[in-house]
Amino acid sequence: MTKGKKDCFVIELKLLIGKWQKDILLKRFEIARTLYNTTLSYAVKQYTLMQESKHYRKQLLCYQKAKKSNDSKGLKQTAKELDIIRQSFGLSEYQLHAYIKKHQHNYKKYIDSNTSQKIASTVWKAVQDVLFKGSKVHFKRYGMFHSVEGKSNKAGIRFKENIVYWNGLTLPVCIRKQDLFVKESLALHIIKYCRLVKKVIRGIHTFYVQLVMDGIPPAKKIPSTGAFRYSYQKQKRVGIDIGPSTIAIVSEETVFIQQLVPEVPLLEKQKRRLLRKLDRSRRSTNPNNFKKDGTIKRGVKLRWTYSKNYQNTKIQVKELYRKKTSYIKEKHGALANKILSLGDELYIETMHFKGFQNVQKKPKQIYRAKSNPKSVLEKALGIMPLPC
Repeated sequence: MTKGKKDCFVIELKLLIGKWQKDILLKRFEIARTLYNTTLSYAVKQYTLMQESKHYRKQLLCYQKAKKSNDSKGLKQTAKELDIIRQSFGLSEYQLHAYIKKHQHNYKKYIDSNTSQKIASTVWKAVQDVLFKGSKVHFKRYGMFHSVEGKSNKAGIRFKENIVYWNGLTLPVCIRKQDLFVKESLALHIIKYCRLVKKVIRGIHTFYVQLVMDGIPPAKKIPSTGAFRYSYQKQKRVGIDIGPSTIAIVSEETVFIQQLVPEVPLLEKQKRRLLRKLDRSRRSTNPNNFKKDGTIKRGVKLRWTYSKNYQNTKIQVKELYRKKTSYIKEKHGALANKILSLGDELYIETMHFKGFQNVQKKPKQIYRAKSNPKSVLEKALGIMPLPC
């Protein structure tokens, strides 16, 4: 039986920590990355062994035949047998928990058992995509593991009285005095579990704690007056039609069309200049990796050297991308509040945003929407927080 999804929301708070605490957290995030990669490599090896077994391939063929013939009894029987075969190769969530426990024991001073089990659960989600969707797994590179979370607020990563506790570390949290939303949420709601998040802002590592709260978030209020910040219209209908770059909104009172995210291309000029600078630096420090016509050599293992100027420019590019994403999220949130102020009964046209990202190969198709990958990338349609 699958558990039903419960209402929850997230509060993000900044950690007020010193340099020595940052160094310890960076070390623990790196250990978490190694645990993730070792567990994922074990799962991939077991998956390849399972694919090589004749019994698994025979049952998979039976499952495909039963699916084509719409044989419900045959589907259930073969699915059960496939699950038994999969578990015999150690491919289940709890078996991955048992595997990661052996490696976590070597790092028990830094990573607790609850956190390691959550790492194994994220590995299992990736393996599920391989098993049932046919996608590929990706290992985490150095410095690319950005979040670590616990299972509950009773053990492992815990939040209590504005302090985060984790394996001997005490990490104080910054809460503004006028932030009524955070105070009301902590007073009225229960913390399900905590998540530590690593972000790079202006080239500096900063850490945040995300508190996953149980229930529906309270409405935001103005600190000076105590009145609600946003007024919502109840029992009114709103129709929404989303395009690659614009959105059309129809309510009982108004009709208007506007851009999803205005003024985003302002950062594009700076980004293009920095990318050209990176390309010039890469070509000057690695002249042997390019052909006479300027293209990269293929079929040969290349070694790349990067200057300090290149690394500093790369940090500037990452900062531009961070500013762009934060700006887009802010504009999307404002747009969602504007729509909710018109009504609470929303009718949204079902759109497949991945179809917009693909380049249109067959222009003769009449009923296919025009693809515009650049516009979809700039407006970030996939992360719009529109309620439905």
